[in-house]
Amino acid sequence: MRSLNRYFLLIMLLLSVSFSCTVEEDDGPYVDPREKFLGEWNVNNEICNKYRYVVVISEDPSNSVQVLIYNFGFSQAVEPDTAIVAGNTITLPWQINSEKWEINGIGKYDEKEGIEWTYSLLISGDLQSCTATYTK
Repeated sequence: MRSLNRYFLLIMLLLSVSFSCTVEEDDGPYVDPREKFLGEWNVNNEICNKYRYVVVISEDPSNSVQVLIYNFGFSQAVEPDTAIVAGNTITLPWQINSEKWEINGIGKYDEKEGIEWTYSLLISGDLQSCTATYTK
């Protein structure tokens, strides 16, 4: 009888543990952090070449944290430049585009202001420190 009570207590203990597991709360649907950076952007207030031009940012299908930037720095490069998104920051790591420009920089996304960029261009030995505002 004593062993029967022990088995009963053990079963009750296991049942109570299994029912006490907590379910994680769902924070809603997943939102890709790159989403806010995607699209066609007008480049305004650029301190560098002072052109007004359009840049297109699209998601990189081969990398879930990376985006492709077309026409960065008013480059007519055939291949897009790549940048990494983390939260409200977009980082353009050092790279050489198809026009042989060396580029790197960082941008901060602001819902009202757009993207505020600080970046460097090294074109034919001429180093330029640039800032630009991207707006939609």
